[in-house]
Amino acid sequence: MSATDEAEGAAEEGAEPDEPTDAEAEPDATPEEDVEPADEASTEDASAEEPAEPRARVATVCLGGCSGCHMEFLNIDEGLIDLLADVEIVASHMIVDEKGVPEADIGIAEGVVTNEENVEVAEELREHCDVVVAWGDCAALRGIMSLRNGADPDELVDSVYEDAADEESEAPRGEVPVPALLEDARPLDEFVEVDVHIPGCPPDAEVLAYGIEALLAGEEPAIVEEKLQYD
Repeated sequence: MSATDEAEGAAEEGAEPDEPTDAEAEPDATPEEDVEPADEASTEDASAEEPAEPRARVATVCLGGCSGCHMEFLNIDEGLIDLLADVEIVASHMIVDEKGVPEADIGIAEGVVTNEENVEVAEELREHCDVVVAWGDCAALRGIMSLRNGADPDELVDSVYEDAADEESEAPRGEVPVPALLEDARPLDEFVEVDVHIPGCPPDAEVLAYGIEALLAGEEPAIVEEKLQYD
């Protein structure tokens, strides 16, 4: 071996080892914490609102009358917004395009029972509604429409359609689809069971709203003193 080779060997033996690279560095001594898988339910939005309570279903009908009670109902004005938070109006000839009476929690009838169709509607209301309300004097007490009681129904029809009309007018009889008058105009509770009476002509809008709210709370509304209205 030459002197040069001996010198190189000695230098290699005395050399310091190379510093470890980043890739060779020892791992962090602190072990990573185990992360448990998220529970499936916890992934849902915790702030989500509870499902809203189902609204009470309300149906109204107009029998023999002037629709004044329904007009007064609309006078609740912006109070309708608050009322509709608790009720769903499923039938009402001024509000909803529904010709029949669907299943409902509360059924409200305006008007006196004065013809055969009124009887059918009253019976349908009673059959499909848990609670039936006679709304206004006509439904509750027979009202001004009963002034025709004692007169002959056929003579009444003739006086309206022939005597008081033009020469071409004819009384609606036979095949003409006009409901026949009953002998007398009578209140709702003479035909079906009525749970609540709200008299007035018409009842004040706020009184009707009070009546519905009382029924929703499981109470029977007390329509007395200042709650009676006659315009």
